Amino acid sequence: MKTSLIFKNIRYIYCFLLLGCSSSNLVEEYTNPVAQNLEIKKVLIIGMTPNNDIRRIFETKVADEFSKRNVIAVESIDFFESSFTEKQKTEEQLNKIREQLLDANFDAVLLAKVTGQEEKVTVGKAYQNFSRNLDSFTDYYYHNQEIYGSTESESYVLYHTETSLYCLCPPTERRILWKASIDLVDTERINKNINNYLKVVFRSLKDNQVILK
Repeated sequence: MKTSLIFKNIRYIYCFLLLGCSSSNLVEEYTNPVAQNLEIKKVLIIGMTPNNDIRRIFETKVADEFSKRNVIAVESIDFFESSFTEKQKTEEQLNKIREQLLDANFDAVLLAKVTGQEEKVTVGKAYQNFSRNLDSFTDYYYHNQEIYGSTESESYVLYHTETSLYCLCPPTERRILWKASIDLVDTERINKNINNYLKVVFRSLKDNQVILK
């Protein structure tokens, strides 16, 4: 294998380990084949979080992105009463809500939630020389020996998220249209976190020809 290819692969691994190439990464996705044959005109956005401030910011940003693509999007925090999330709903209650949404001409619902989080720690300098052409033992050791006396490290929080798009179809045709698991690095800036997340979401929707015609 050529040296350039080796170091190209090493740079890729380094980027992946530190999540430095992107602070949000698509882990897996699923698209129902029927999604490409549906015309979605109006979507309800539901950010499933107990923090109403974050929920409003999130739902507003998602709605704005859909609007840019000529899809009407409505935030659930405005559509429902403030007490909507205070109590768990039965299946019967949710069926009634579904009928309410159909009466309001919604044809899809997008739900997003954080499914978990991890605290990650990386020793940044330990990887810095991966992409350098250090062919000999002396070169490699010389450029990495500071590790022995250094405690420098970088920690960050990694959020695991799940986003799903459901069709409000007739009862016999209820189905999920699209679903994605996305890992998001916490930048401690809510707006930046959400913007990074949305780039991945809408890139996936576009690539899979869901909604974005």
